[in-house]
Amino acid sequence: MRMNSAKPTALHEIGGKPIIDRMLPGVAESSLSCPAIVENASGLISAHVGKRARCFIQLAPLGEADALLAARSVIEAAGDGLVLVLYGNLPLLEVDYIDAVVRAAGKDRAAMLVFSDEETEELQPSGVFCFEGTLLLKALLKADPADSVADCAALLAEEGVETHELMISAASVPQVTDRAGIALCESLLKASVLEKHFAAGVTVLDPVSTHIGEDVIIGRDAVIHPGVTLSGNTVIGEGSVIKGGCQLHDTRIGKGCTLTYVVANDAAVGDSVTVGPFVNLRPKTEIADGCKIGDFVEVKNSSVGKGTKLPHLSYIGDADVGSGVNVGCGCVFVNYDGFKKHRTTVGNNVFLGCQTNLVAPVTVGDDAYTAAGSTITQDVPAGAMAFARVKQSNKIGYVEKFRSLKKK
Repeated sequence: MRMNSAKPTALHEIGGKPIIDRMLPGVAESSLSCPAIVENASGLISAHVGKRARCFIQLAPLGEADALLAARSVIEAAGDGLVLVLYGNLPLLEVDYIDAVVRAAGKDRAAMLVFSDEETEELQPSGVFCFEGTLLLKALLKADPADSVADCAALLAEEGVETHELMISAASVPQVTDRAGIALCESLLKASVLEKHFAAGVTVLDPVSTHIGEDVIIGRDAVIHPGVTLSGNTVIGEGSVIKGGCQLHDTRIGKGCTLTYVVANDAAVGDSVTVGPFVNLRPKTEIADGCKIGDFVEVKNSSVGKGTKLPHLSYIGDADVGSGVNVGCGCVFVNYDGFKKHRTTVGNNVFLGCQTNLVAPVTVGDDAYTAAGSTITQDVPAGAMAFARVKQSNKIGYVEKFRSLKKK
């Protein structure tokens, strides 16, 4: 096995999506019936695709002809209609190619995509075929189980049918047969994605070290620095700067933002926000316009109001934080009691002193202050100053006594 993998080739990912997930929409668009997949006895593909396709099992890897016969019922049901046959390793296959083969088979009863091998100059199949169902079944019943689909197409000549060969370039429909094939498809997809963003007015300073998913949207005049990964349905607003070390997945970033070493997943950031370095924005986090999220801050399942500052070394979890709030260094929103998560509410224009612990569920009213080092377990009224720490006492001479005891 050239892939040297425990999972089928069709489940390996290109651009963050399994190959089979890339192929099924195109097949469905070109077909009126539910696609059929032939896989091995592991059932891994069937478990992955669910109801999107009918799956058939080839008990032993005898060959392509034997694999097609595993789905004989589908071919028989097609009758004189067309049967589209695709290899399951064509992640960049475009619908236009499928349509071209189907149209050709509609006229000539059999068709396939081929390319010219650069070394031998011989025509090779690209893994896209279409046949009348009755013709395909006749060929399969004559074929050896180890025969390829192209071998079956050649047998149709005995029925007086010449398979229509549509010539394409080898790079048009690359096949993934090994790890090098994965790398090739990744590079082709990456080049296509970058070209789209360049045309949209986006600056990508180092395309080699940058990964941008094909579903990512980036606004004009945004700048993407080296070492950035943007994936899923991430959206970057106009004029935003995404600096090195950022990994953003399914995250929306507004206009005019600057992010440095930020990991974000399913988060939303407003306009003119500065985030980082070393910030973790976890799912269901919403940061409003004009906020500042500083170094070593983690925010989870929380909303943060306009102009609020979370400068450094803080954890904000399961909270609703108002506008104009200043969260001092080392503040922790204590959201978990060992059994359940609880929410914290912080009003507008609140000042949380350094090392404040807010033990949820608790509410801090508008314009309230907390003293540094306080552990807040009760609601703080609006405009109040909360002190929640033990009164300091100094024991004169205690250190000398303590050291003498340690020596003994």
